[in-house]
Amino acid sequence: MDAARGGGGSPRGALRAVRHVLHATDPGLVRLVGAAHTVGAICLALAVLWALGFATPFLVAAGSSALVWSMVLTGPREAEQAVTHALGLPAALLSATAAVLLAPYPVVSGAVFVALLFVTVYVRRYGPRGTALGMNAFQMYFVMQFVPLPADRLPQLWAALAVAFACGALVRFVLLRTSPDRSFVRLRRSVRACLYDAADALAALAGGDGGSARERYRADRITPLRRRLRRLHTCALMLQDSVEACAVPEVAARVRTRMTETDVRAERLVVMLLRAGQDAGTSTEDFAHHLHLPGPGTCTGGAAAGAESLAARLRALPETPARGGTPAPPPVSAEPVSAVADAHQALTDFEQAAAGLREAFRWFPGTRTEPAEAPAPQASPATPAAPPAAEPPAFAPPPPPPEPGGLRRPTTRAAVQVACGAALATVGGQLISTDHWYWAVLACWMVFFNTSSTGEIALKGSRRVTGTFLGALVGLFVASALAGHPWPAFVLTLICVFGMAYTAALSYTAATFFITLMIALLSDLLGSYTDGLLLVRIAETAFGVLCGVVAAVVVLPRATGQRTDALLADALRALADAVTATARRLASPIADPSPDGPVRAAHTADRRVEELARSLTPLVHPVAPHRSRRRTSLYVQGLLETCAYHARVLAVEAGRGAPGSWSGSPARVLLEERARTLAVRLEELAEGRVDGQLSPAGGAPGAGTPTPDEARVLMHLRRMDDDVGAIAEALPRAVRRPWDRAAPAGRPGRQPP
Repeated sequence: MDAARGGGGSPRGALRAVRHVLHATDPGLVRLVGAAHTVGAICLALAVLWALGFATPFLVAAGSSALVWSMVLTGPREAEQAVTHALGLPAALLSATAAVLLAPYPVVSGAVFVALLFVTVYVRRYGPRGTALGMNAFQMYFVMQFVPLPADRLPQLWAALAVAFACGALVRFVLLRTSPDRSFVRLRRSVRACLYDAADALAALAGGDGGSARERYRADRITPLRRRLRRLHTCALMLQDSVEACAVPEVAARVRTRMTETDVRAERLVVMLLRAGQDAGTSTEDFAHHLHLPGPGTCTGGAAAGAESLAARLRALPETPARGGTPAPPPVSAEPVSAVADAHQALTDFEQAAAGLREAFRWFPGTRTEPAEAPAPQASPATPAAPPAAEPPAFAPPPPPPEPGGLRRPTTRAAVQVACGAALATVGGQLISTDHWYWAVLACWMVFFNTSSTGEIALKGSRRVTGTFLGALVGLFVASALAGHPWPAFVLTLICVFGMAYTAALSYTAATFFITLMIALLSDLLGSYTDGLLLVRIAETAFGVLCGVVAAVVVLPRATGQRTDALLADALRALADAVTATARRLASPIADPSPDGPVRAAHTADRRVEELARSLTPLVHPVAPHRSRRRTSLYVQGLLETCAYHARVLAVEAGRGAPGSWSGSPARVLLEERARTLAVRLEELAEGRVDGQLSPAGGAPGAGTPTPDEARVLMHLRRMDDDVGAIAEALPRAVRRPWDRAAPAGRPGRQPP
């Protein structure tokens, strides 16, 4: 494995090992590239302005503009980013000019500041472009509060901002250009790195590093494996998001299907290994619950030889992602079917899926070898396998209700809350410090950014205060130690900028820590650092967060439960769509001719479940006050993740055969019945029309005996239906009445975490 990664003792091997770690921990190097864009734009802008002889205030204004603009400029395509970049300069110039001209009138300037905050949050409804332009305008107005300039210096300020935007465009679109093809190549390398790591962990679990079974199956061994599977799943979702922009539809469909299949097979392989571990007398029920294991395995004995051969195959598995080759078939044994035999078959399926993914990757830029022939488009046959009258009836759930308008609209509500909180922070911040009151306003505004409920705002505010305190504590010593040494302080400032940009999407506490440390270093460079500056920073931040939380609670409040209810309904509808897409693909070649329709639907369901999990963070936090609510929220979240897993499996099974492969099957009636019932149940849950009970499942007499492939599809539909029933039992207590009782124990093998 070390040889495959290049992790030898040579500098080149060490570099390859570092690159492997970066690809595995940062899918697609998104955070690294974003941080490089930010630091590159700042350095280039400062270098050009310094060479042109601009004074320090203009350097600060230009550097701040490059910092924020590089972080907020997003978009699915380069052309859209270029248009947004062109619109960003006029917005920055207008905002900075207004700040300079209104500086002699504090009351008017403060009122405009609050109004600008309202507009900044309000324009989030227009997507990434509205968010970027609003944040850019606010940032320039904010920067000019602590970089005062006379009105006659406006032309120089305009020139400095123009240089900053030009340097940002040069870095983003020329020097560090990120095209869809390059992004996909980096994601492909991240997938390969994640496959390596998962293979390493699987080999260790099966005995690759020695030790007894109980030693190998300890929780501290299983938890890293679970983390690596989560990284692989994240890479799979990101790759499916990006593949459309850099491939023809047929190739994109093939990659999406193969990536989903590899993700599913890896997860199933872990489940089968855990069952084999139970065969060895270990206890892995809790982890098995999170990996969609229906219950403790009922394994037969006498499989020692099979276990040894399984361990040998798994020890060779880390070489498979790099070298490929023909997967080894599972050993033939006269022993009864056991968990070890199931693990052999799961390993073979995983190797075949990885080989298919490598084959699909060869059609993209950056690949040296090409397959023998291109994948043919999967079109619907000219003559349907069944007459139109025999097509399955449409049982897709109705579309979700339209988004509310007026003050009930999320962006409008948040804008009003921000304006009220900022007005309070402006007044209170002036009482704390007349020179740094804007820190309170900034803290109040930031807790509303990318949050949608009171719980999220409170949690983000606590993280901001924690990061500010830690940054001030470290900044006190660093600024004193580097006093009188401008170049080391400048280099460390750039390191802080990089750290802030790199960790912003990973940990808000870490990002705030780097921001506070950067402020201490900048103040030292500008000659305005005092011993009490960082204490004022902590006080202003804490007060601004408090103003934001008060505004969220008092002004048009939206409880966390309301937010999670809405996202839960979206996730349930997406799961219903995934089940419907699979049934249509299998039963009728006319209803869904797309070769990857079920995979797309399952991908959407995954994203909805992830969004719900993020919104549940305040409820499942270790310090959450309602313990029963925390348990039941975790319980429902685990069941939804299980349903999303079954949806992915069903999508993969639907993509393995031709459209309408069940058209002439006797089991088609049973497929339609189960899929229709499951879709109806999910819709009932989404609309809140149940209180622990669902519509009866019904029956399908005379369905015939299904084939093994058909039985597998029906089994996953049945298990998904069981999970939906468990969600229905838990929902009234988990979401609508969290103060009643704890979640039910669930059916056997589904214990809440």
